[in-house]
Amino acid sequence: MPERDRQGGRFAPAARIFAACAVVCCAACFAGDRPEAEAADVAWVAEGGFCEPETVLPLPDDTLLVSNVCGFREAGNGYLSLLDARGTALDWRIVDGLDAPLGMALHDGRLFVLDTNRLRVFTWPGYVAVETIDLPTMVANDLAVAADGVVYISDTAGHQVVRLDSNGETSVLTGEARFKAANGMALLGRLLYVGGERVWRVDLDDGSVATVGPDWLKDIDGIEFEPDGTIQLTPVGGPLVRYRGEGGWQVLSGPGISSANHGYAPRLGLALIPTGFDNTVIAIRLPAD
Repeated sequence: MPERDRQGGRFAPAARIFAACAVVCCAACFAGDRPEAEAADVAWVAEGGFCEPETVLPLPDDTLLVSNVCGFREAGNGYLSLLDARGTALDWRIVDGLDAPLGMALHDGRLFVLDTNRLRVFTWPGYVAVETIDLPTMVANDLAVAADGVVYISDTAGHQVVRLDSNGETSVLTGEARFKAANGMALLGRLLYVGGERVWRVDLDDGSVATVGPDWLKDIDGIEFEPDGTIQLTPVGGPLVRYRGEGGWQVLSGPGISSANHGYAPRLGLALIPTGFDNTVIAIRLPAD
C-alpha cells in the first residue's frame, strides 16, 4: 500500500493562529524536539468488518465513514463502512464494489472518494453514484475541497498536487512536482496543507510554498485542525501528534495506535485513528487544555 491518505472550510481561530505563525517564521512556530509520548485516552475501538481501513471521514450527522482498501488492486474488493458515534457498525458496506478507496471529502452534498486514480462522486446522504472522473495521477491518495468547489488531490508517486476545477480541467499545483511522497491534505481558508515526506503550506492566492514543522515531523498521512487552532498530524503507522501554539507539541500513543489517514470529529471531541494493518478504528478522546 502506498503512503496513505477533507473537507475544506476550517476554523477562524485556527486561521488567526497560523497567520501569526507565518508572519514570524513558519519553522520557529513548530520548533522543538519530539516530546515523549503520552498515553492516549481511548474512548472505544471498533473492529469486526474492516479490511485495511484507510481514512475516517466524520459526517455532519455524527456518523463516521471509513474507507477500506482491501488489497490495493482493481478487483472491486474495496468498500465504505458507516459507524455511529460510539463505533458501532451501522452498515459495513454502505458503498460496495470499489477498488481501493483512499481519501474522502464531503462538500455541498457530494461525497468525493479517491479510488485507484479515479474520483468517484456520490450524493450525500443517499450514497448514490453520480460521476466518475479519471485523474492524471500515478497514485491519487488524499483530497481537499475548497469553498469554490476546486478539488486538490495528492499524487503520492508523482510527488505532486493536482488541481481539478469545476469544469473538469486538471493542472499541477505550483506547476511542478515538489511535494515528495505527497499524502495527507487539509485546507485552512486559502492555505492548503500537504503532508508527505514533510509538511508544506501552500498559499493558494499567491502560489507560495513553505515547509513547516521540525525535521522529525515526517511521513504525514493525516492532517486536521481543531476549533482553537490546534493542528493534528498522524505520521504513517504512527501516533497522534498535536501542535498547540504556545502549548507546544503533544504526542498521544498507546497499544494498537498505528495510524493511516485519521479524522477529527469536533462535536464528539474525538480523533479517529484507522489502523490499516490491524483492521480497527480507534477513537481517542482529546485532552482538555
